Amino acid sequence: AAAPRLDDFTDEENAARFIRKNRWVAFDVGPFPVLRFNWVVSLMATVTLWSFTIAVLAAEDSTARLFAKATLWISTNFTWLYTLTQNAWVFVIMYVLLRKKYANIKLGQPEDTPDYSDIVWFILMFTTSLGTGIFFFGVSEPMSYYRGDSGLENDKTNMLAKMPFMNDDQRASMALFMTFFHWGIHGWVPYTLVALTLGVVCYRLGRPMTLRSAFYPIIGDYVNGLAGDLIDALSIATTTFGLCTSLGLGAKSINAALNRISGAVESESSEVESLIVWGITFMTTAAVVLGLRRGIIGCALFAFSILSFLILILFFHDNTWYLLNTFTQTVGVYVQYVILAGFDNDAFPQLNYEFQHTGEQLWGDRNVAQHIVATLNTTFSDPVEYYDSSPTWFMDGWTVFYWAWWISWAPFVGMFVAKISRGRTIREVILVGLFAPMLLCFFVLTVFGALGIKMQRVAELALHVQPDWSKGVVNCAELGYLDNKPVGVNALKLKSLGYYALSCRKSTDHVLDILEPYGSLTPLLQVLVLIGIIMFFVTSADAGAYVDDIIAANGLENPPVLQKVWWAITQGAAAQALLSASSDGLSTLQAVSICAALPYTFALCYMCTALIRACDAAIDDKTYLSKRKGFSTSIVDIFENFSSADEAAMTKVMPTKERLKLLLRNVYYPYASLYVAGLETYGPSQLVYVSCLATALYYLWILLLALVPLNSGTHTLAW
Repeated sequence: AAAPRLDDFTDEENAARFIRKNRWVAFDVGPFPVLRFNWVVSLMATVTLWSFTIAVLAAEDSTARLFAKATLWISTNFTWLYTLTQNAWVFVIMYVLLRKKYANIKLGQPEDTPDYSDIVWFILMFTTSLGTGIFFFGVSEPMSYYRGDSGLENDKTNMLAKMPFMNDDQRASMALFMTFFHWGIHGWVPYTLVALTLGVVCYRLGRPMTLRSAFYPIIGDYVNGLAGDLIDALSIATTTFGLCTSLGLGAKSINAALNRISGAVESESSEVESLIVWGITFMTTAAVVLGLRRGIIGCALFAFSILSFLILILFFHDNTWYLLNTFTQTVGVYVQYVILAGFDNDAFPQLNYEFQHTGEQLWGDRNVAQHIVATLNTTFSDPVEYYDSSPTWFMDGWTVFYWAWWISWAPFVGMFVAKISRGRTIREVILVGLFAPMLLCFFVLTVFGALGIKMQRVAELALHVQPDWSKGVVNCAELGYLDNKPVGVNALKLKSLGYYALSCRKSTDHVLDILEPYGSLTPLLQVLVLIGIIMFFVTSADAGAYVDDIIAANGLENPPVLQKVWWAITQGAAAQALLSASSDGLSTLQAVSICAALPYTFALCYMCTALIRACDAAIDDKTYLSKRKGFSTSIVDIFENFSSADEAAMTKVMPTKERLKLLLRNVYYPYASLYVAGLETYGPSQLVYVSCLATALYYLWILLLALVPLNSGTHTLAW
């Protein structure tokens, strides 16, 4: 008989080899395995998620305010970070794709073949990666850029002031472009980065399929200890928060669809939305229990079929040439402007936070407006009105939210893609897992968004109300709308034909409104939307719970059923808490994604280095191997009580007392260690100068920070 493969993690012993022995819990009832998990990871993730759930339910309003404040702080101070990192990850993936020695690496051993056919593989990647957002934002996002209600205070500013356009046609094109931008390469690239790193490390270097393994090329066997436990626990929490955002959006969309199909279902009902959340949680639990092949794949194929059927009906039944023109044109606009938008931070619109006395969250000098107002005894004019800026909150409400949302999904989608990609090459994963689903997503967004813009124009032309295209607003009262409903005589007549002014409607109604003009097909299309929303989310939630369970079980491929049920229920409970957090559930849902994604942004940056190192190790690159040197210790050895990473030996590199002395000496007197380390690079004469300068600057930094209470300017000098 052939010897068992060491990378076969259906074998419990293989999974348990890669964590400290005191972490592994195995409990059986007779011959039946009941529990198999890393108790440290599971405890940290469970305490985080359930503490959050209980805290939110206990203090809904204060929690919503806390998240709103945290989101504002992150989006105003770290917009540049999200922008730079998204572009950096795109560069890394393109670099790997264009380097033949990397692109040809197979995620697996030479004899490994793909586990799934090409079409099933693609469908699994597409459906698990999108969730319900494609339905919720497919129409509402381009419409929010294209047209707003001039009667609303927050819609008097130009949503697209950042993009060039000279008439309403170009505005419509830019509205679709911005939607493409948020669903384009910058969004999909975190999934690909995680998938490739895990695929190479796990299938070529023999590590278990869990997020800690992605950092093995950086910190080595220390990932088996507390450092790896922290990474896995963070991944589970981040995944769950990201899924909660989609579950919340999905609940609102399903509620709206049920109300449209049957007026007996109350619209925007918290009770109905709660029932929806737990109904989807039940479906998710059932599918996860059935497993990958019997549960998740079936859901994915069904969800993809529903979406395909819906889009093809709309494409062929409506103005086909208009949709083809729009798709081709918007793809061209995307290629032309993606770099411009990719580096846009809304630097000058966000400067308005300081002028509008809302800069309490800003780093640096935030008292300019207050000083001037006190001196001149007057108030600042409205900078948005003066300079025709895009809304100050645009990055917070759209771009940063989107990047954070994609990042929060990266742990589970990336790991799931790696899981189903054994036997594929890196080139295949990038082309089929990044570019192919992105293009299909663009086509779906074109159909939804273009039909929404067409319906808006029909309403404006038929009701003879001219919009202010430069601002992107129209007066809904003149269109005959009140409280998002048509009340005017002509508006009601237009409604009878299935046409609405979408700018005057709720976001959750948009995707349903564009289905109204199709007569006898409308009920069928509404049912398809309802089923599509449900199945897309169930598919994503299945994959999320499946991945959470595997992470908690340290890569064991088929953990016991009880654990699967636990993580599925935990997702549902967290989503229920978020929906209950405030009357404005959507803003809280967005805020949690942004907050959860910030620490994982830094983790993905380290993953870029890990990917290159893993690829070099997989092909036995001589240059890379010659540069590797074994370090006697590591900064992360503090998590292991300064022991070696090799648990079999668990020897002290030096006695704990000596290791602590070394640590304290390096903190308070870095010159000595800088000198020793620098001998590898510099000559002795150069080294004395460099080491002395670095040490002097270090002490000066500490001194200036200590003097901050005496003079705020020393903080700036210190940094």
